[in-house]
Order: sequence, then structure tokens, then C-alpha cells
Amino acid sequence: MPRHIPAAAAPQRLLDKARAQFQADDYAGALKTLGQAERIGVRTVDKHFLKAASLYKLDRHDEALAAVETALESHPKHARVLALAGAIEVQRARYQRAAELLKRSLDIDPKGHGVWQEYAAVLYRLMDYEGSRLAGLQALRLAPNDSAALGNYASALRETGESVEAIAYFRKACAVDPTHRHNRTNLLFACLYDDKTDAAQILRETQSWAQTLAALAAVAPPSWPTRQGRVRLGVFSNDLRLHACAYFLIPLLANLDRNRFEVVLVSLSPALDHITEKIRQYADEFLDVSRKREEEVVTMVRAAGLDALVDLGGYAGASPLTYMVHQLAPVQLTWLGYPGTTGMRQIGYRITDGIGDPAGSDKHYTETLLRASVFCAYHPLVTNPLGIYARRYRVNDTPALANGYITFGACHSMAKLTAPTLRLWAAVLAACPGSRLLIEASGLDQDSLRGRTLARLQANGIDTARVDLVARNSANQYVTYHRIDIALDTTPVTGGTTTCDTLWMGVPVVSLAGSMFHQRVSAPFLHATGLDDLICDTPQRYVEVASALAADVAQLNALRQSLRQRVESSAMCDAAGFARWFEAQLAELVGQRKAVPAAETPQAYGGVHFGGKWHSYQDIVMSVAAHLHRREYEPLRNLLENLTSSWYRHWLVAYALAVIEREGGDAAYAIELLIESIGMRPYALPLYRLLAHWLKQDGLDQGSLAQLLQDQFGLTLESLEASPVPTVFDVLGIAVQAATPVQVEVAAA
Repeated sequence: MPRHIPAAAAPQRLLDKARAQFQADDYAGALKTLGQAERIGVRTVDKHFLKAASLYKLDRHDEALAAVETALESHPKHARVLALAGAIEVQRARYQRAAELLKRSLDIDPKGHGVWQEYAAVLYRLMDYEGSRLAGLQALRLAPNDSAALGNYASALRETGESVEAIAYFRKACAVDPTHRHNRTNLLFACLYDDKTDAAQILRETQSWAQTLAALAAVAPPSWPTRQGRVRLGVFSNDLRLHACAYFLIPLLANLDRNRFEVVLVSLSPALDHITEKIRQYADEFLDVSRKREEEVVTMVRAAGLDALVDLGGYAGASPLTYMVHQLAPVQLTWLGYPGTTGMRQIGYRITDGIGDPAGSDKHYTETLLRASVFCAYHPLVTNPLGIYARRYRVNDTPALANGYITFGACHSMAKLTAPTLRLWAAVLAACPGSRLLIEASGLDQDSLRGRTLARLQANGIDTARVDLVARNSANQYVTYHRIDIALDTTPVTGGTTTCDTLWMGVPVVSLAGSMFHQRVSAPFLHATGLDDLICDTPQRYVEVASALAADVAQLNALRQSLRQRVESSAMCDAAGFARWFEAQLAELVGQRKAVPAAETPQAYGGVHFGGKWHSYQDIVMSVAAHLHRREYEPLRNLLENLTSSWYRHWLVAYALAVIEREGGDAAYAIELLIESIGMRPYALPLYRLLAHWLKQDGLDQGSLAQLLQDQFGLTLESLEASPVPTVFDVLGIAVQAATPVQVEVAAA
């Protein structure tokens, strides 16, 4: 017979057992024991806490939240429960709510270094980098040798502009725990911000970490069965979401030849968003490995049967390289996410170009360099592709014409505002009396970061009375450039996406180019747009070029007005051209193992691939016609967005938008869009006839149109107007029998 257990002792014994199971990582067992406790009526805060914590460890976050909220109902000021609730909300990507809960916990018990550490990490995610730095400092005071706390503090320090100072903390974190992957990759990235770190040192650092990763690899080596058919291309990234990589990844995927390639996206990020959905439109498969153990990730990706796998992150953030060290595909490449070598023998190739990595650079890489004309193709406004037609994003006159002074500008992350950068800018301002400096960055709406930034500017010789600090706002990502005459690049890590955005908005960028790729990222874009004179090889030249641009405002404005056309017609926006080059490289590499389908003769605007299907040009025209005919403008906009990812600017898109705007009541904007459509299809008489009709309807002068008709076609306006006003079907060249109801197949939007 079992010994009698007093009623009061039974609940505590069950809780003790559950606690022991939890501490032994037996979370399922702990839940089972807690279930027994519930059945005998245990409703204590400890029971709720243990249940929530066990569910949290099992990644059952919604259930964990319900359990922790039950505990908070009776104990709203329980510090540990509040901290757990915050941790759960982090996993649910509700970072603002998580920050509030963690702060409440710390207000009650400020001695928990782990909670300070979690709080610092959440504030970092919210881009409150100064708040993250201060919270990280508190965590370090309580646990000065905690590697995670050291790494968090270093990350925040970097994002408040003290990138070089952050390196020492990353090194200390790595000394405490040499195998901490996040800290080691962050250290590698941080080293790029130190202008005293040369290429040989960077190569040694990366090779050392790559060798450590290889030694940790405990997964059996792969076998590669040969599969015939299309090339299975994998893209492995932590950034398949709202992130700079989307400006370059979407144009590539949208333009790949789907007769030869299929695309498998592999995502490390649990935080997916509307941009994720856009990217997925161009994938055949999507593998979410965000919450998988390393062995599971390796098994899943190898099982996908990829012919080639592209690393899109390098040593920036959560790294695909951690897994690619296991050789997940027979051909592995790195591209875009990290401006340097991986140091990893399992990564065979790196996509670059001859300007970013000029002749002689190969010795600094463990990869074979594949050089394109430009290392990527850029499309602006990835969150709103149709915005390229919008008025607010048109190039304006250079602001100095109205202001009477030059505004230099820099729209970079705070991490790039190194001391050498600030000293360069100080020299430019000194050489251009009366000029001003506008700095846009995340967090500059916070007084503490503004104060620290102004102090750093002053310490490096900049008169802060001549400086405007602007907090970054995604809604103004491009509009801020209307306030800038000349953009000043950073050093040693230059702009990348920022440089593309700046040039597209008509603002010239003065860049100091060093010898390594991260010091030259802007240079390929400047070269592609014919602005080699703005690529400077010394600080003195940088100041001279900036001063020369500022000295002639009329010439500066002429350059501004020409830049967008130069950008859009250059290799940096030629997504189709880059895709053809990319395909050729992969075909050669994969072709060493299997037969690759031959490339067909490309046909301009032959169609687009999205939503898992190929849509021919004729299908698309019919779909646009059907949507316009039925006035189905919302699905039509979705369709036009997908087209813009492949075709960038196209007369069909501009025409459809013109009709939408006309129907919406903005007649003037509709006419502007129709004129833009005509500019891209100058011999389409139905467009001219429609323009004549709209001008007449609105009582606007038709003289310019009449002259254009005479010069281009030898037609009079009267003869044009003698023909009927064209229907949607007339404009799109679709024959519709008058007696037959319109039946047009609509492609999925």
C-alpha cells in the first residue's frame, strides 16, 4: 500500500515534479504532470507559470499566451510571469507588446539580467537602438561576462553609430563563448566598419570561423542523385520580407526563364510579411525552416533536391552559412547580403562585378568570383511597385534653386556614420560655406540618440547649427530626397540600396571607393549611370568633387533632371539582362552534372511568371481588358503590380492606370499617365485618339497634340477626331464582335 499523502502536500508534490521535468527539458512530461495538478484543482500562479513556460518551450505560443494571461489575471504584478509573457509575445512577433510587458517586469524587479537582455533585444527589433543600448548596459552591469548580453550591447552600440567601438564587445563575447554563432557572424560584419582592418585580416577572420563551423558539423555528408529536367535553384535567406534584398531579389526571380529554372525559397525568418507574399509569387516552393533544429534544416534542404543554392545573407544577422557548411546542394553560391568573402570552402562562387571587385581582388576570396556587368539589378518602391508612376516620386528641381544654398544629404543607417565618415563630411561643409547637412536615420526622433549623434558630429568637426537630423519614416523613403541637392556617401562601408534609391530620385552621390568590395558597393551603380567622376579614390578628391558639384547649381539641376532616365536605361535596372547572365552562369555550373534545358530566343515582353503559373503576353492583355471593361480596379492593380516586377515600365500598365485614375476623378493625373503611355508606344494611334478625347472633354488646349500628329504621322487633329473614340479593346488591339457578350479569361492577380 502506498504511503498516505496529506491533501495539502499532493499539489506541491505534483508542482515539484513538473518543475523537475521542466528543468530536465522534459516539457511534454511537465505538461502531463501539470494536467494532473489541474484535475485536483490546483490553480496557483506557479502552476500557470510552469504550464505557460512548458508550452513556450514546445513552440505552442498561442496556448502559452493563454496560460500566462490566466496567471496575470490573478497576479498582474508578478515579475517572472510578466517577463515570460513578454518572451512569448516576442515569438509571436508582437514586439511593441513584448516591450511593454518586459518593462513592467523590470519596474517590479530590476535585478533580472536575463530580462534586461530580452528587453534590449526587443528594443533593437523595434529600432530603438539607443534604448536597446541602455538596456543592454544594464544587463552587462548585472552579468558582465554573459556572451549574449555582450553581443546584444555591441549590436546596439553599432546601430547608434559607434561601430568600431562595438568590435571590442563582440570580441569579448566571442572570447567568452567562441562557438556562439550570432556573435561570431556579427563580429565578422562589424570588422568591415573599421577602416584599419585590411583584406588579409578579414579573410583570416572569416576562414577561422568557417573552419570552426565545419568542425561543429555533425551531419553525414550528402549524396547527389542526378535529376533531369529544369535546374532547381534554391535561395536561402533570413530576409525574405521587408528588407533591402527584396529590391534586387524580386526583379531577378520575376525574370528567370521558367522553362529552364524552378525556384525554391528557404526562409530562416519566423517574421513574414506582405513582402514575403510578393516574393512567394515567384517561387515554385517555399520552405519555412525558421523554427527547425540544425539537423532538420539540413535534412529538409537536401531533400529538396536542389541543383544550386544561393546564400542571400552571408555573415549578416541569422546566417544561412551556418547550414550551408553542411553542403546542402552540389553548387553553392553567395550573393547580395554580405559584402565580402565567406571564407568557407563549401561556398564555391560569389556573384559580383568588375567595378566592385576589380582585377586583383580574387586573392581576397575563397570563392571563385563570377563578374556581371553590375552585381545586381534594382527596382525601386518594392512595397509599392506602381509608385514609379506616382507624382510624389517624380524628380523635382534641385532644392538649392529655391533655397539659395546647397543641402548635402545622407540617408544611411547610423552604423555607417563612422568617425572617418563624419570627418569627411566636416571637410565638405568647410569647403562649401553656407551649405547645410541633412542626416536621415532610424531613431533620430529620440532625444537621447539625437543628443549622442550631435555630440559625435561636433567632436568630428561639424558645426551642428548647420545640421538637420531627420528620423527615418518608411512613408518618406524617397520623398526625403526632394530636400537634398547632393548625397554624401559613407566610409568604409558605402551605401548600397541607399545609393540606388538616391540616384533614381535624381540626386548625385559622391563616394569614396577603397580597395575592398564593402568600400566600393556604390561604385558599380555610379559607373553604370556614367558617373565615374563621382567615384573618388582619396578623401581630398571626395571634397573636391562635392565642392565642384555645389559650385554650379544650374549644371547640378541639369544632372538631376537627366539621372532617372540614365538609371532606368542602365544595367543597374536591367533585370532581364541580369537574369540572362545569371542563368548562363548557373547553366554552366550545373551543366557539369546534368543536362540543362537550352535557352530559347528571348522575346521582349513574352509573358510573366507569378502565382506559380506562366502568363503569356496575350493572356495578360486579355486580363487587363477584362478588368477594365468590368471596372474591377482592385484586382487590376494587383495584376499591374505583378507585371511591374517583370517589365518595370510598360505602356500597358501606364494606360490601365490612366483609365483607373480617370474613373477615380483625377482627370489631370490620368492625362499625365496617358501621355507617359504614348511615350512608350509612340505609334499607337488609338492612344492619341483617346488623349484628344480627354483633352476636349476637359476643355484643355490640343495645340501640342495637333503639332505632334502632324510631325509624326502627317495627320491633322480633325482627321484623327473623325474616327470613333477607342474602347479598351480598340486600344489593346482585341477584336470583339459587337453582337457577342464580352467573354475574356482573367489571369489570377
